[in-house]
Formats: sequence, structure tokens, C-alpha cells
Amino acid sequence: MNSLSSAQKQLLGWPMVIPLVAVVVMVTSNAQEVPGITKPIPAAPGGEVLIPAAFGLRTDRDGNSWTVESDGNFGRIGGSMVNSGLLLLLNEEKFVGFQPMMTGDGHEFVIRGKAFETAPGLIVERRVRVMDKPGGLRYAELLYNGSTDPLDLTIALTTHFSGNYKTFLSDRGRAEPAIPGRNESGIIVLPGASEATRAYLFTLSDEASSLKPTISAQNRYGLTFRYQVGLKPGETAVIMHHVAQVIIPQGFDRRSLLTLTGEYALGPLRDSLPNDLNDHVQNVREVANESPVSLLKGGGIDSLGVDRGARDVLAIGEVTRLYGRVEGDPVRFKGSNGDVEIPLENLAAIAGPRWASSGEARVYLNDGQIFTLPIGQLDLALVQDNGERLAISPADLDRLVFAAPSGREDWRTNSRALLETRDGDRIRIHESDPFRIRLATAWGTLEVGTNEILSLKPAPHDPTGHWIVLKDGTQLFGLLKDDSITLTESDLGPLTLSSQEIGYLYTSDALELNGHTPVPTLETSFKLSGGQRLTAPFDNGSFSLVTGGTPIETPATEIRILRRVAAETGSPPVQLPGDSYLFEIERWDGGVIRGQSESQHVSVSVGEKEWQIPLRDLLVIEASSPLPNEETLTRINDLIEQLGAKDWATRERATRELGAFGYLARSVLQRELAVNPDLEAVRRIERILSGMN
Repeated sequence: MNSLSSAQKQLLGWPMVIPLVAVVVMVTSNAQEVPGITKPIPAAPGGEVLIPAAFGLRTDRDGNSWTVESDGNFGRIGGSMVNSGLLLLLNEEKFVGFQPMMTGDGHEFVIRGKAFETAPGLIVERRVRVMDKPGGLRYAELLYNGSTDPLDLTIALTTHFSGNYKTFLSDRGRAEPAIPGRNESGIIVLPGASEATRAYLFTLSDEASSLKPTISAQNRYGLTFRYQVGLKPGETAVIMHHVAQVIIPQGFDRRSLLTLTGEYALGPLRDSLPNDLNDHVQNVREVANESPVSLLKGGGIDSLGVDRGARDVLAIGEVTRLYGRVEGDPVRFKGSNGDVEIPLENLAAIAGPRWASSGEARVYLNDGQIFTLPIGQLDLALVQDNGERLAISPADLDRLVFAAPSGREDWRTNSRALLETRDGDRIRIHESDPFRIRLATAWGTLEVGTNEILSLKPAPHDPTGHWIVLKDGTQLFGLLKDDSITLTESDLGPLTLSSQEIGYLYTSDALELNGHTPVPTLETSFKLSGGQRLTAPFDNGSFSLVTGGTPIETPATEIRILRRVAAETGSPPVQLPGDSYLFEIERWDGGVIRGQSESQHVSVSVGEKEWQIPLRDLLVIEASSPLPNEETLTRINDLIEQLGAKDWATRERATRELGAFGYLARSVLQRELAVNPDLEAVRRIERILSGMN
């Protein structure tokens, strides 16, 4: 958290604005500055100086009009369905702005708030920006606890509509949710008038965030989003959110909604925050940086908010907890292939209709699987510690959490992987299931089975696509090529999922690596645009570069590294006439060639297919170490044995000779490093490999 000096508390200059999006930022409290609160005339992003605000009509990139008012809320424009939007209240006390400022281009407003009677010492500032890309308004609510006491705050954002709205849906198509689910980030409010063509899209968090607002409706004339935030003395928090006007979609299937809402995701919008705030954003998290272990934990039984211990627990609402022992018959659920009966000893928890708010139940199994199913028959009772017996009604069930078993068998037993849907269901893929993924990439179709996959997850930059990581080090983005995927041997029987439903795929190897990058195999590695990597054989017989007007052809077997010049330094690559690029080759014998590429692509074998990768997408090729012949291999192994000799001179001579073999010995030395028990030999091998690197 950052603390303010006395002068800073008086000046309070926060430098930047943000559209309607919900983000909470927690900042450490030992520093001398509060993020964004540093100068009497704060600098805006890009170094602009703030000037007194001139409110009026603004138009975003999509051609939609907005009026931002003196308290930061937006007002009605023409025939808009909104009278006033995103009024800010803290602990139900209205935010009142003063000294409104804006950036020089008039796109971003910075509005400081007057003191709050209910929260002495609380300092609040709203930042509202009309976005060029994407359209809409981006908001940031900046909060600082300048008191000596902790503060518990309810931040409310209220929107009043000019008439009855028809309904609102989550960005995954769920009707009128009270709380966005784990994979939901906002809502779409549809107008009541049939002639209206535009809806309002409110982005309230990112899908992976643990901070989600509650959503309450006021007789279809208003909606309020409420966030709970605790601030320690000297602590700063930021809530970011976004609003846009969008054309009413023709369909409300998941793919259509993802395409519509993905452009307004908060992750990319977070980059518009100053760096000192961006680094501390709490409810907009980078999905790509989350480990499989944390993802599994976050969406599992822990998400029910009930501690699992030695007794069964019936949870009702936020406070009521009844403890005891559940008795009754196996629970029966209505599956797509008929009724499914689950014994009590296999159940970890049941979240009933009151919790799931979908008319169905969320069923958590001890092995880690999760299913969303209607309850067919529930004949259970909780025998409390005092002996009183309480019947459990299916319709009124909130959360029932069973005691943790003494010995647990999880999904990894006799399973290839765990498949998670975008709605949070988790289904294990059995060893005998012929499950395969076909991913359409920019260069061809990748077809792999679960024995080759390390992980699969939704791409953070494109919610309709996926990011796949293979055990050989390949990392690619693409779209699922098949409309549906069938699990032939799931615990619910044959199960068909549409490609829009596919979310994450977890494997045992991914959990062991827990977010760390897999070590590529000895195949050639291609570093591609967009952070992608492909591990595959290099099919080009040779590669030609024109240097000094002379073409020089290098056989592929002699190439150690092929690098596009400036591709790894952050500066633009050198592009030459004819859509060609400047490349550099490092050969195994130490030679270096730099020149203009004659080819337009490289050929790569992927499975049984050949991909043609344009040079514009290629950054680096790192070739696998060449394999030594039998005579050379024998000599290398003899020298490795001499590394542990008693005579120092013998050890030194063997070290020098192994180093002279260069990259030809690298693969053998790397293997030996992992198995050689002699510490002296290991130390010398590490020294030789370090010299190569």
C-alpha cells in the first residue's frame, strides 16, 4: 500500500481516466506516494497536462454519443434507453465532484470528490475516458484511505433507464444473474421497445477475476452493481469498468456473445492505466500468467465459500451454517442420456438452485469433476450435532458441502486429462477415450491427442479462440476446427460438447509444471509471431541469403540458429524491397552469414502435413543439435569418463577436448548431466555447457 505525505493529501492529483469497466487495485502501503496522486496539476497518460473540464457531447469510434456530467455519470442522449448511467455511491452516500479536469484532447475527465460524511479520511476520484478503440466509456474509480482506521466500503454504480428494459443477460447468455459467474465478465441490457436497435454492454470485471459485483434490479427501471472493498490505513484501490452501446445481436449463442463482448474485455483496457496503477490491478488478471493449480482451485469447491472439514455443512445465505451428518439415499440427477445416480460417498458438494440461480444444481465430486444437472430425486436430511433432523428440500437448497474424505482419489487416476467447459463444468477424459483436438492455426490445422497436449485454455486476446501448449514445447493460438467434440466414455455416458463450450484442458504434466514453460524436445524450434512457438522438423533442404550481391546457400543441417535481424531486441525488423527481410545465420562451425532472404517461406513438417510459414511470421529458428556418428560418440563418452579421473591433468585435458567438440557434444552432455553421479564430472559438464551458451 502507498501512503500520502501531508502535502500530497492536500494536493491529490490523480493522473488519468478510465471507461466503464470494473477493476480493483490494491497497492502496498510502505511507499511515499499514492499511485496517480503525485502532483497539483497531474500529468495524463502520454504526458498531457490536465486543464479545466469542458463538458459536452462526445462521440466514440463506433459513432455513439455520450455526455459525461460533473459527477462522472453519463446522461441521456437523444432516444437513448438510459436517463443517467453509472452514478457512484460509497456506502450509499452519493459521490459529489468538484474541480473537474480533463486532458488536452478532451477525451478524458478527472473528477475529484468532496469529503464523505460516512467515511472520514476517504479520498475518491473518478476518471472517465471516451475510448477510441474500442468505443464506449472507460471508468476508473480511485479510492484512498487517508484515515488511521480500516474502511469497509460498498461501491455502488447505479443506472436509471428511461423505460422498462426488456431483460439483461450475462456475456455467456445466462438470464439476469445476481452475481457474474467465474467465466462471466459483464451483462448486456436489452431495450424494452421493439423499435430500438442498440443495447448497453456493461463490462464489470474480467472473467478470471475473484472480485465480482452483485447485480440488483429496481422494477426494470434501474440496475445497480455493488462491489465490496476493504481498505487498510494508507491503502489505495481502483475499480475499473466499461460501458458501450452495441447493436442487438441476432443470436445469443455463446460464440455470438463472445464475439460481441470480447472486444471490450478489461485485460487490454487495463493498459490505459498508468504503470503504477496497472501493476496492482486486482480484478483484471492476466489469464496467461495464472497457473493450472490456481485455476483449478479458484473454480472448484473453494468457490462455494464454505470451509470443508470433518463434518457435513448446510450453508444458507452468507451467514447461516448448520453442521452435522447427511443421511439418505444416493442423489439422482437428470442427465442428457438419462438419470444419473451418484452415491453420497462420491459427493463433495451440491450447490442448489438458490445458489446456482439457473434452476439446476452444480454437483462437485470428490475426484474433482463438476457437473451442472437438474436434480431428479433428493431424499436427504442433515442430522445436526444436537440430534435434530432437518430435511433438505431440492427447491430451497443453497449449498451442501460434505465432509472431506480421509483418503481421496482424484481425476488423474486412470484419466488422460480434465476438460473444463466455459461454464465451469469439469469432466475427466478416460484413458480409453479416443479424444482429439483439431486446432486451425494461421499456418495449418494442428491435430493432436491428449497424450501430446500439456494444456488448452481460452486465448486472453480472443475469447473465441484457444491457446494450446504441447509437451514438446509447441505453443500456438487457433480456433477449434470441429463444431463439436464427443467424449465417448465420460462418467455421464457419451457426451457431446459444442466447440463454444470448450474452455480449459488440464493434464497431470501441466499441474506438475504449474505454469512453467515446458522444455522443448531435441527437435528444431520455430519462434513465431504473437509469442507462438512450434517444435517440428525443418523441411527446407537449405536456406539462401544474398549478402554483398552474392547468394550463399547454407544446408539446413549446418544451421544452428536462423534469426530475423532485430526481431528480439524490440526494434522493428529490417524489411527489404519485395516483402523480404534481413536474416542472420549462425552455423554449427561458428560461421555467420547476414543477408536478404531469397525465399518467402519455410517448410515445416507437422504430423503428416507440411506447413508453409511466411517469413513475415518467422522470428527465430533454433536447430536441434546434430547427432554425432558412432566413432565420434565413442570418443565423447570416453572423454566423459575421464572427467572423473583421479589425475587432475587428465580431467583438464578431457574438459578441453569435450569443449572442442562444441555443439556436437551438447545433447550427450545434457543427457549425462542428469544421470552422472560424479560431482566433479557434473561440475565440469556444467562448465562446458555454459561455454556453449
